[in-house]
Amino acid sequence: MNERFRIYAAVALTCVLVVGGGLFFISRGSASSAASVHQIKPLHPHVKAKVALAPPKVAIAKAKTKTTGTSRPAVIAGVPTPLADALKRHSVVVLALVAPNSEVDGLTLAEAKAGAAAAHAGFTTVNVSNNAQVEALSALVGSSADAQNRLLDAPAVLIFQKPQALYVRLNGYVDANTVEQAAVNAAPVS
Repeated sequence: MNERFRIYAAVALTCVLVVGGGLFFISRGSASSAASVHQIKPLHPHVKAKVALAPPKVAIAKAKTKTTGTSRPAVIAGVPTPLADALKRHSVVVLALVAPNSEVDGLTLAEAKAGAAAAHAGFTTVNVSNNAQVEALSALVGSSADAQNRLLDAPAVLIFQKPQALYVRLNGYVDANTVEQAAVNAAPVS
């Protein structure tokens, strides 16, 4: 035989033995690991716990409408309904324009409410997600002569005088003392 052929045969035989030995150890290792897995038994195999679920709580919302069953419009004569209602009862109304799930808007809402109460003025809110009310408020504010009051963004506090005139607009977070002073300044002189 050729010397070169013997070297190739020896390398091939070594490779076969290495691969065969590796497969032997791998197959033996998986068989031993499968046998070593223990089954976990439950403490009480025949007793099944029954969990009683409480019936879901259903909140019944009281209708804010009259007995006719129809809902109130979002806008009355071009004015958002909450503002129109508040202006019927008060000569000065503090309106907070807020987003429902905003922390800053929530703080602004609380401060505006406290400032309105301290000034003995009316208070109402408009939620920015109510498109009809925001559109009506934009049209109402857009008629203002002051250019800075024509665009709406939340949070904002707007002070209105009867019949529906915008007195001042305070953009962003505003504290209760500032709202109170603005509402007092907007009150008609007796």
